[in-house]
Amino acid sequence: MTSDTTKLSPASIVDAAIRVADANGLSGLSMRRVADELGVGAMSLYRHVADKDALLQRMAEVVGQRYPYPIDTSPSWDERVRIAVDVDWEIYQRHPWLVLAYASPRLSYGEDSLECLDWLSAGFLELGVGIERATDMALTVWSFIHGVALMAVGDQLLSEQGQETSLPSARLADVLAGGSDAAVPPHLARLAGRPDAAHLLDPRARLDTGIGYLCAGFEASAR
Repeated sequence: MTSDTTKLSPASIVDAAIRVADANGLSGLSMRRVADELGVGAMSLYRHVADKDALLQRMAEVVGQRYPYPIDTSPSWDERVRIAVDVDWEIYQRHPWLVLAYASPRLSYGEDSLECLDWLSAGFLELGVGIERATDMALTVWSFIHGVALMAVGDQLLSEQGQETSLPSARLADVLAGGSDAAVPPHLARLAGRPDAAHLLDPRARLDTGIGYLCAGFEASAR
């Protein structure tokens, strides 16, 4: 470990912390591990970052800045929704720990996030609704994306926490394959072997389908 800390900066510390979280999850994030990643003593970090909580807040902000929504105001409201889905989904796939971080309003509503929310909300004004309702629609989109992302990375997050994820239950995959040993409700039993039901196991496909339902609902409710 080097004693030379002249190259340390808030930015370099945050970058190292993001690498640590990407590799080990939030449960594996500590000031000691970040210091090891940088090859410095842990105490030297505190000259630039107050504590782990402040570090996590800055990490969330920086990752959000790396995946901004476009400043272009020409996309229609539904195009903006699709852009938000693509951008946010990529963030959660690249940085699964952010699913947990963004579960906290304190971490999910920084300055850059509010700019993104403003852009998305502005699109919904095209439907003839007020800004309160437009923002409610935008937050609903964000909540849905976040919820599907949480399910998509749930097993990984549980594994990082040391939780067992192989449960002896009637999993949907078993139901669709027709191989479940447990009792299956009658309507779901009709899904067995249906190729058109395969998308139910694909989180991104469920996200896109669900967003379609939401958009149809937004449009209908604004009439």
